Amino acid sequence: MDSIAVYRFVGVVLILVGVFLVWNPEFVSKKPVPSDPFLAVERRIWWGLIIGFGCLLLFHHQWTPWNATAAATCVSLMFGLLLARLIGIALDGSVVKQWLNVGIEVVIMLPLLWWYFHARTS
Repeated sequence: MDSIAVYRFVGVVLILVGVFLVWNPEFVSKKPVPSDPFLAVERRIWWGLIIGFGCLLLFHHQWTPWNATAAATCVSLMFGLLLARLIGIALDGSVVKQWLNVGIEVVIMLPLLWWYFHARTS
């Protein structure tokens, strides 16, 4: 089994674990669910980093040049946070401030995507 297949397998496992933890954060934390929908969504967000790291391993397999890897890491982690936020909005309810955060994350991701594609072709 070559290393790319191992990276992809670990990436899929991390994505599945991350989605499970975003869906059910009470699995590892016994804190009560906040009554405020904004805070309820926010408790799910950090599990998105696991999703993002899984996406990095699934789709980006080269470690050099370093700037392409740094860009891919930033884009993947932002994508994981964004996906976790959208799942949280779907499960806990929509709040205007959460949609503002979605917009901010998308605006941050656009130059990172440009950096990634620019670094890959350089």
